[in-house]
Amino acid sequence: MNTIHCGSASGTLQIDNDGIGTARFGGLMVPSNFLALGVLTMGAAVSRDVRGLLYRNDQAAICCDPVSMTAAYPMLAPALRALPVAFVVNAGQAQLYEHVVQRAAAAGLIRRAFFGEAEARDWLADTLKALAANQAWWAARR
Repeated sequence: MNTIHCGSASGTLQIDNDGIGTARFGGLMVPSNFLALGVLTMGAAVSRDVRGLLYRNDQAAICCDPVSMTAAYPMLAPALRALPVAFVVNAGQAQLYEHVVQRAAAAGLIRRAFFGEAEARDWLADTLKALAANQAWWAARR
């Protein structure tokens, strides 16, 4: 398990046997630490060969706008861009994450927000299967 501290926010990253990492965030997330915490977490996950990432943001206080939260999306390294991420959020964060997910889609990233961890894990598992099937299809065409 990794612990990541970034200003007023912190997170832990745990890798499960199914290849999905779970990052739990707490504290105050503001524009000055939100992007850094996300990139550090994705980097740690990719370095451990995580296939998908579940962000538990529902216990964090997020004081950001969608633009500052997604500013790094177009500039992420290819390995980070390819990592599917499911956000578990609370009702107060729902509208904010709706915009974040839309901006991710426009940048070609695979992101989705949920209110519960079980639904988010199911989506990640289904998404990972679809991505693997797509890669197999392309490999068969070579």
